[in-house]
Amino acid sequence: MKGDHEDMKTIAIANFKGGVGKTTTVINLAALLARDGKSVLAIDADAQHNLTSFYCPDWEGPTLTDLLRGEVEHPENLIAPTAYDNLNLLCADMALLTLDLAMMLHAPDADSAYSEELFAFLHEVCEEYDYCLIDCPPSFSAASVAALVCADEVILPTRADAFSRAGALELIGQARSLNHYHIAPRFRVLATMADRSRLSRQAVDQLRLDGLDVFRTVIRSSVCVGESSYTRVPLYEYAPRSGAAQDYEALYREVLADG
Repeated sequence: MKGDHEDMKTIAIANFKGGVGKTTTVINLAALLARDGKSVLAIDADAQHNLTSFYCPDWEGPTLTDLLRGEVEHPENLIAPTAYDNLNLLCADMALLTLDLAMMLHAPDADSAYSEELFAFLHEVCEEYDYCLIDCPPSFSAASVAALVCADEVILPTRADAFSRAGALELIGQARSLNHYHIAPRFRVLATMADRSRLSRQAVDQLRLDGLDVFRTVIRSSVCVGESSYTRVPLYEYAPRSGAAQDYEALYREVLADG
């Protein structure tokens, strides 16, 4: 199903384990792309809607739930502007959980219908954006399946520890099991929340030894990340000299180099 979104690159940011920096990565990568003139659509696919709270806390319009249910006639009604030029958002809410319930109850072709709705929406708006970044939930949910089906690339933020590494490997395996969708995105691991310890360095090295496609950039742990989320200001503005801000700049350059 993927691959028909003209020149817009669709990147899902996903991991089954929470607290690994998925939303932080979307927030900062989207902000950096938009800062430098790229037109970006960020999609909040997590029922916790932290991305929405960061960029569009007062949004009262339709959300991803309405889109996946097929209840939005005009795609432009879904687009929420942010305070940043070149950056728009498709918001989320807790109602996404009702879609997961439909899948659990084995509603006929529910996951396929959701994926088709998202694909059709992306095809409709693809000429307006250079990049689409999808913040996935920490679970194999209706929204995450739709995101994986539509993605050209999947970034897996993974803490530099054994448990998060296992989660990344599990997600890749689960995604590839959806063979009826012919999913073949590029999976790339992003090591996050790294410190100076020997164990942290070994964990990053092990990701590469596993034969995974790992970004050169490693995101360092920083208190500025939590602080910037409270102020709802991306790191490049909040603490441009912090290690994490510099690391996301490096990640941005890697992503940009790939087109």
